Amino acid sequence: MRKPNTLSQDIVDLLLARLSDEFTAFYHYRSASNWCQGKGYTKAAEYFKKESEDELKHAKGIEDFLTDWNVIVDLPTIQEPMVDFINIIDIIEKSYDLEYNLYKAYNEISTEIFTTGDLATFDFVGKYRQIQRVSVAEYSDKLNMLEDVELDKINILLLEKRLFS
Repeated sequence: MRKPNTLSQDIVDLLLARLSDEFTAFYHYRSASNWCQGKGYTKAAEYFKKESEDELKHAKGIEDFLTDWNVIVDLPTIQEPMVDFINIIDIIEKSYDLEYNLYKAYNEISTEIFTTGDLATFDFVGKYRQIQRVSVAEYSDKLNMLEDVELDKINILLLEKRLFS
C-alpha cells in the first residue's frame, strides 16, 4: 500500500522550533495577564489574555499544517514562563522582544524553506511573517507612547486604556 507524502525532516524541524516559540509566547501572555489582573490593570489583563489566545491559535495552525502533511507532532517542552514582572513596562518590553525575535525567526526559516522549493510551506509561513510584522509594530507603538511619560502607577493607569484598547 502506498504511503502519502510528508514534509522533509528539515522543514519539520524548522516548524517545530516555531511551534515551541508559539507555545512560549502563549505562556508569556498568560503570565502577563495573570500578573496584570493581580495588580489591578484589568484592561491590560484582558488584552494579554487575548494575546495568549492568539498565540495558541498560531500554535494550532502550525500543528494542523504538520498533521495535514502526515507528521506526528511531538509537543515541545518549553521553559517555565516568567510569572513575576517588575511592572507593566517590563511586560511590554519583554513582549516586544518576544515578538521581534519571532519576527526574525519566521524570516529566517522562510529563507531556508524558499531555497528548498517547498512553496506551499513558504506560503504557509508567510502568514506568520505578516502576523509578526503587525505585532512588532504594535509593541513598538506602545514603547513609543511610553517614551516621554513619567513611569509611575498613576500615569500607567491613566494610559492603560490607550495602551491596551
